Amino acid sequence: MAGYTKEFLVDAYLWRFLHIISVERLLELETIANRQYDEVGKDKFREYASLDADYIKRYKSTLCQK
Repeated sequence: MAGYTKEFLVDAYLWRFLHIISVERLLELETIANRQYDEVGKDKFREYASLDADYIKRYKSTLCQK
């Protein structure tokens, strides 16, 4: 597994919600995701947030398009 940062993993998780919830809800979800990451750690957060290698690859490909 690559050395992804907490910020990267939380952003990747939030990416799936960008176009379906309001900014206010997204900020609330970010707070919850950060708290969850702090409580369970990187590996469990990836598992709970369904951040598998394929999903991260798709997320990273969108970053390169910008």
